[in-house]
Amino acid sequence: MEESCHYRMEDGRTVQQFSSVQDQPVSSGSSGSEAWLRVHVKWVTVVLIGVLILGVSAWLLTVFLCSQHAETARATSLCQSPACLSASVRLQSFMNSSGTCRDSFQVSCGWEAREGRGKRRERGRETFELQSLPPASRWQVTWEHNLRLLRALLENPNYTAPLSSAEEKAKRFYRACMDQNRVIELGAKPIQEVIDKLGGWSLAGVWKPTDFNKTLQTIMREYNTFPFFSVYIDPDPLNSSENRIQIDQPEFQISTQLNSNDLKAKVEALRLYLHYTVSLLLLLGIKANSTSIPTAPLISFASQLSSAAAGLEDRQQQGRLYQRMSIAELQAAAPAIDWLGCLQATFHPMQLSESEPVLVHNLAYLISMSGYINMFTPGGDVNSYMILSVLHTLSPSLDPRFTEAKRNLSQQLGEKTEVMTPRWMKCVKETNMAFESVLDAMFVRKAFSKEKRDMAAEMISDLKSTLQTKLVNVEWLDEEARSTALTKISSLAIKLGHPASTLDWTGQDQLYSEFSVSEELYFHNTLQYLKFANKQMVSRLKREARKDDWLVSPLSVNVDHTIRFHDLVFPAGLFQEPFFHVDYPRAVNFGGIGTVIANEFLQTLYKTSVSQRFLLKIAECLQLQELNYAQTLQEDWTKNGALDISLQAYKSWLSRKHFDSKLPSLANLSNTDLFYISYTQVICGLVRDPHGQVNTGMANPSEYSQGFSCPPASPTNPSERCSLWA
Repeated sequence: MEESCHYRMEDGRTVQQFSSVQDQPVSSGSSGSEAWLRVHVKWVTVVLIGVLILGVSAWLLTVFLCSQHAETARATSLCQSPACLSASVRLQSFMNSSGTCRDSFQVSCGWEAREGRGKRRERGRETFELQSLPPASRWQVTWEHNLRLLRALLENPNYTAPLSSAEEKAKRFYRACMDQNRVIELGAKPIQEVIDKLGGWSLAGVWKPTDFNKTLQTIMREYNTFPFFSVYIDPDPLNSSENRIQIDQPEFQISTQLNSNDLKAKVEALRLYLHYTVSLLLLLGIKANSTSIPTAPLISFASQLSSAAAGLEDRQQQGRLYQRMSIAELQAAAPAIDWLGCLQATFHPMQLSESEPVLVHNLAYLISMSGYINMFTPGGDVNSYMILSVLHTLSPSLDPRFTEAKRNLSQQLGEKTEVMTPRWMKCVKETNMAFESVLDAMFVRKAFSKEKRDMAAEMISDLKSTLQTKLVNVEWLDEEARSTALTKISSLAIKLGHPASTLDWTGQDQLYSEFSVSEELYFHNTLQYLKFANKQMVSRLKREARKDDWLVSPLSVNVDHTIRFHDLVFPAGLFQEPFFHVDYPRAVNFGGIGTVIANEFLQTLYKTSVSQRFLLKIAECLQLQELNYAQTLQEDWTKNGALDISLQAYKSWLSRKHFDSKLPSLANLSNTDLFYISYTQVICGLVRDPHGQVNTGMANPSEYSQGFSCPPASPTNPSERCSLWA
């Protein structure tokens, strides 16, 4: 059999390329083997070339797909969630891109240059200015966000709990508060019944003299009101596991201007207070005018009480705090009060004895108070003062005109007053006071998911680790202070989100089992709350203080540092918009809440870990920014460090994850620039001099001036920087 390979020429001739005749004898064995080897090598080469081509093609395809994936990732890196859209609008609304290198404050917080600011606008009869309107404190905005979320939960018509459950009671409490028409309809009737129970009000001319101490005990027990002194439970400083009865100055219901040496100011305050008292009597349906009621002795008694008090700083310097004595010793020092009877009424059904230890925080005031009570008794002035105290406690649950009367007095006296809030906000706050643990549970269940908790825990861990690394390397710590600081940070306990007991619904129902709530009588609900609050105080006295106790509500937006337990508490309420969101770019989270957390870490270190001989070096560094470091050294030191630590922690996170998202309309900013914008807007709504704080703060990190290409010697790119934590 003959095989041959041919190829055809262009002119049609066929040329034999290879042939072999298998049926003829082989004249030479080597020539046949060589031919076979050539064929084999040729085919192996063809196969290898094919494999190589396929491999190269596959590699090119992989590169192409990877590049397409990278392009897709870049194209989809913008966070488009509602939270990110809101954050983008909020951050950008206060930004001003002009003067980037001259004034970093204007870049982040330049509300003065925003269109529409400074114009006068009319709204009905009210004219108001919008000039120099700063971004609100993120703490305030976050707190209001939390209240709105609670409102939605309390008003949710799609969820009903058993009528006996604590959650349903909280909702009924809220609905009764919101029924303002019913509150107005009842008018002064509820408080008049209370006054009658206490024997009347001497100022109204209807007063049946009663035993002073018996009346005081009723007011303390039934209405949780303490006209002459305050009573509360706190751990004993000598033994933090034991709770003790603490006795302190009260919250005074009369203006300090009545004690003024300025006769004109004193007369004006007296006139305003007299007008206020008349307005209360009129609200109670009692005809009165400024000449028909004897207010002068009442005001004299009240002003002498308040003048006997002392500020906290003065009492600390004079060693008046935590004076330990028995009830019997207190009775001997301030005999006008039946101390055992009053405390027994407050802590019923606990049995107290005269040997019971108490901690007094201003014995000199209590001695003076006792003398004034004896001086003005048996007249009706002491009675009138007690009734005014009860009115102050109960007025939030009465006809709004009672609260408005007190508010008008405070405004006319130039005292600080709360901003008027809508009815829903007032009712959410008061429901939270009465059902705090219940609303905590509702809030946590809705707004603090496992994903959020894990992300917050990771951030706190990154910040703590970064601080520890920096403490090892900073030059201004000597070895003893360095060791102390590292030990203190390592041993610092972190409490995050909420206590484990928060979501114990069975426990909540048991706690509120005796709390009756009316759908129509809000005043009744308030009285129930006051009794409940007193019962809770009694329960605290019965048990030991524990490390797992939380002294701050999970709903709160404030970090709590408990010195005796050496812990930091970061409540769930802090990890909410606009401070924090799981969808936000991490640059926004680290720049905002990250710097707050870092600042709290540093606050725990300052007094014990910063060696005194290095304070001068720190002050000299801060002086480069012309800060009044003598007055604000600790604040400036912690802010300087918090910014640096949070930025480094963010960079460490980014080096692990290799990617961070962007915000819509701010995608042109680098991750670091977005971090700085988030940080500075926290400062803008927080400090007294945000303009100076932002500009001096942004002059320190070189990344800021690099990000905005600022020339040397410009305000944000100085020749000398204060970098304490580099």
